[in-house]
Amino acid sequence: MKIESRIETASIDGGFQVYADGGESAALFAGNRKVLSIGRIKTGKFDEALGLVEKLRRHLANDRLSAAMDSENVIPFGCEYRVKRHWQYSANIVELTDDISADNGGRIDDLALENIEFCGKAEKISILFAGASAMQEFPLSGVIYDGEKLPVLLRVSFADGLSAEVYCGDDFWRHQCAGSVPGAAARHTIEADENSVRWVRHILSVPEETVVEKRPWRFKTIFAVSRQSAESSAGAAIQFDGCFAAPAKHRDFRTFIRKQTPGSCAALRVKGNVFCTDGSHVSRPGKAILHGMFGELFDEYIWGSSAMARKGGSCVIFAAAAEAQESLILRNMAAFPAELSFPDLEDAEE
Repeated sequence: MKIESRIETASIDGGFQVYADGGESAALFAGNRKVLSIGRIKTGKFDEALGLVEKLRRHLANDRLSAAMDSENVIPFGCEYRVKRHWQYSANIVELTDDISADNGGRIDDLALENIEFCGKAEKISILFAGASAMQEFPLSGVIYDGEKLPVLLRVSFADGLSAEVYCGDDFWRHQCAGSVPGAAARHTIEADENSVRWVRHILSVPEETVVEKRPWRFKTIFAVSRQSAESSAGAAIQFDGCFAAPAKHRDFRTFIRKQTPGSCAALRVKGNVFCTDGSHVSRPGKAILHGMFGELFDEYIWGSSAMARKGGSCVIFAAAAEAQESLILRNMAAFPAELSFPDLEDAEE
């Protein structure tokens, strides 16, 4: 079966590309400008960019409001590390799920997730750390941050008026799990120069003598770039307070959507915090597990938009989280998703 070298998805004010090989795994665009570049995974001395491509596949929803892509690469050295990615794209937002494993029974004792580059001259850089009550602004040059603590939300505003955001708070507990390995250390480095801001995510490094459980790892990250669309108005709405990661809230929201009349515009309104410690939301009842809810909201944004589109209507999400002031991810979900196209397929047909 032929493997595509690139998948390109475009909307009226943005775009997203996934690459089979090379130093980039994907890139996000606002208009025609690349705003976010997403790199490759490294396991110890092995770099995924030197690996073999086994899969790159696209899935476009029938309503053309969202698209998904699956990729799979193998690093053919050592214990043959395998990297599977699932991308979900809509409304200038991308949700990435990374699954990393060692095929031949080896252990993963040194792992760096994809480097992230914000492309362009920065005017403002803000970071939210786990458990913090507000985002912090940082200087615009040199090493902005160098430490073990995970930046849960990083936003960069550019001199040309565009902005970009990266969030990894829904599964912060997975990062904690990686850090709980005896002797393990993490290091996040964020550095700015005249043309970009670069985040190096070295999330796990274990001493050689430490015995590490042979297990796969999964991490989720959400990326967003600014949209031109303004917030949309809506008719009927359902409102929740608190963490939307609670399963009961998903059930109530979907029941509400199924009851909407054809042609209407439905809205989900959520007022909560970025961080919650109720472990039952992440299948750990009775435990205090730090997690967020942005990914849960994005999943329902896609589902609700698709369900209402089948009725000739639409769905938007209005969410507020005090710690993440003016979040791009939340703001993008407050407007209808734009219809998508695949320019690379259209070029091939010509």
